[in-house]
Amino acid sequence: MINRSALVVYLLIFASGVDADHASEQVQAWLERMHVGNNTLSFDGTFVYSRDNSISAMRIVRSVTDSGVRERLVSLGGNGREVIRDKDSVVCILPDRETVVVEKGRPKSEFPPKFPMKIGKLEAYYEFYVDEDVKERVAGQPTALITITPKDSFRYGYRLWVDRKTGLLLKSRLLDGGQSPVEQFMFTQIEYLDKVPEELLQPAVDGKEFAWYEADGGAASLAKAAGKAWEFSGMPPGFDLDVQRAHNLARSKNPADHLVLSDGLASVSVFIENHDEDDTNLIGGSRMGAINAYGREMNGYHVTAVGEVPQAAVKLISESVRYKNSTQ
Repeated sequence: MINRSALVVYLLIFASGVDADHASEQVQAWLERMHVGNNTLSFDGTFVYSRDNSISAMRIVRSVTDSGVRERLVSLGGNGREVIRDKDSVVCILPDRETVVVEKGRPKSEFPPKFPMKIGKLEAYYEFYVDEDVKERVAGQPTALITITPKDSFRYGYRLWVDRKTGLLLKSRLLDGGQSPVEQFMFTQIEYLDKVPEELLQPAVDGKEFAWYEADGGAASLAKAAGKAWEFSGMPPGFDLDVQRAHNLARSKNPADHLVLSDGLASVSVFIENHDEDDTNLIGGSRMGAINAYGREMNGYHVTAVGEVPQAAVKLISESVRYKNSTQ
């Protein structure tokens, strides 16, 4: 016969396991809805972005059709800067500098920011929770709130307010270890559109009289072709090598190896280049909003780790870089 106390303990453990599984299913379902919303919805909206006690207001117009995604991002501040992007290029119009910069390929970051759909691996490093009945409305829309809490000091936490009707991410808050916001964006107005009028996707300034520059998008190559071989010893748990390339940095005469590490949610870029006495490379730590960087010299090389993670993470990653089969 089973002891009654043991039965109660067993039932409590079983119930907590069921609750955890249900919570994971809820979170994953909402992340999948966010992914669909981010890739299928056309809209015209205004949002504010804040970091380091500064606030910027932006307008975003996005058109999603069978031909792909087109987007126009406009600064509502004094400089009137605009970013126009499609599947092939990103055009940055800078009226205050009378300059246009064209980059080929995908943008380095996207808005609204993307999040992974699968959380299986992530649950070793983060806790997830969904409040589907949160009372807060964002841009007039009812929201569900996803809370992502890191289990160590190498990651930020997230609070995500998602439109309950469409799945679009309407507000995001990045939190440090003390639960203080280090970065936030929030839609203040949004209008979902079946079809975006062409004039909303055209820049206010054509820039024909400006100086035009095309960013060097062809210099990047796989690091294997460059013959470099780096490894990491003692990285933060969960971070793995995701991408490895070699290219030229705009601020340096030397080619650099570029490695991207990720835990599936947060990512860190590592730049490794030959040390040059004339270069003013970062030594030690630096921070701008949610982005931290850490640089050091390593036997003729300079290593810089930078990413939207706490300072502890970029410092440990920078200090863990080794040339393969070497003790440097």
